[in-house]
Amino acid sequence: MKNRILLSVALTACLIPVFANAANQYVRPGATGRNDGSDWANAYTKLPATLKRGDTYYLAGGSYGNYVFDDANSGTATITIKKATEADHGTGTGWSPTFGSTQAVFNNWQIYTDYYVFEGQTRNSNWQTGATSQYGIKVAGTRPVRLDNGSGTGGDYLTFRHIDFQGGGRDTGAGDDVIYGLSGNSYITFQNCALHDSDRTIFLMRGNWRNLTVDHNYIARNTSTPAIHGEMLSMTESTDVVWSNNVMEDIEGTAFIAGLNGGTVANWKIFGNVAVHSAAYAADTGRKPGHNYGVSGFVFVANDATNNNTGNNFQVYNNTFVNLKGTWSGVVIQKGTGHEVRNNIWYGSVRTNNSFSGTMSNNWYYNTQADGDSSATKTVCASGCDVFSSIVSKDFRLKTPLGGGMSLAAPYNVDMYGSTRGKDGTWDRGAFEFSVGGTVATVQPPTNLSVN
Repeated sequence: MKNRILLSVALTACLIPVFANAANQYVRPGATGRNDGSDWANAYTKLPATLKRGDTYYLAGGSYGNYVFDDANSGTATITIKKATEADHGTGTGWSPTFGSTQAVFNNWQIYTDYYVFEGQTRNSNWQTGATSQYGIKVAGTRPVRLDNGSGTGGDYLTFRHIDFQGGGRDTGAGDDVIYGLSGNSYITFQNCALHDSDRTIFLMRGNWRNLTVDHNYIARNTSTPAIHGEMLSMTESTDVVWSNNVMEDIEGTAFIAGLNGGTVANWKIFGNVAVHSAAYAADTGRKPGHNYGVSGFVFVANDATNNNTGNNFQVYNNTFVNLKGTWSGVVIQKGTGHEVRNNIWYGSVRTNNSFSGTMSNNWYYNTQADGDSSATKTVCASGCDVFSSIVSKDFRLKTPLGGGMSLAAPYNVDMYGSTRGKDGTWDRGAFEFSVGGTVATVQPPTNLSVN
């Protein structure tokens, strides 16, 4: 019996993950010490070409150029890339507050293997308006992030938080995408990030993307032309996606979320988001000619002469659509079943053309043709329709209650700011639950969103 116990202990010891001895390592451009990453005085001057599984790499502010993350997997052992701050910077040896006060800036990330966490730690409190100066990590350049190596190998189990991803800009002719993945990436999370300014799409997704979470992000500005066609998100196939509590601004092309080029997209939970075309976008006369102005739907899953796509089980709840331009502004899924579109606001937008196999209820419309919605529970506002705190300031919280929404279970019962929906007995429509005085406490979003 004693020998069996000893054998059991030995086997248990063998099963302890490699990352049990995880260490902190330090990176600071301009460091002049031993360049071994042991502390801030002896920090690496750049990220080492090979990273150790289980370790955390703290980054000081500075310029880091391009980087390829291709470290061999070791079970589920994770590598963490973290921006150092005054509150969280590991060892104090050699530390200076100046190391945490500026951004860590990269030009390009290529991620070919799995299990990385990228954590910038900070961002602007007014992130919803597009402010980006305080994100701890910034990746900026033409095609800033690629999630596959072009040969069928791509990164899975990746988490990105508090990072500003900036493309090469609109109308450049580069046809670039902010996030680009061809390998059907899976278990990817973008949370508390900014993703903006590309010449084609913000998300270019090919293969079957699975278990994608996009939550509490600012997503803005792409280009679409007949020569370089774009949208906010272009996918062929996807399964189990949470798209929640984001602000999406000035998107053009087929749709904000588009299923194109053949494939099945299924099990999408879209809730608590704001989608807006700004006054600046509507008035922009300086754009290069020929771009595809506006969109042909918030969601568009095409099944026509050139696209054989199917969409199943889209749940579109408590979103706010404001001043959307183009052809249509609604949910257009040309083939598929199981969809529900409830508790949304369409304000000052082009006709919805909501068309899909499923249920609509409890939606609210102002100055928007509500075609496709024949439900008895819809509201078409004719007077007293100025319901937002300030469209000019991009504050789409409600200044008066807008009840009439259908009560829903978690995770749909909490809005972008953490306010519990229906707590006052009235479930408000749109992305925000009414709060007395129009102000609410900002809380960190949940980190355990999933699709069941």
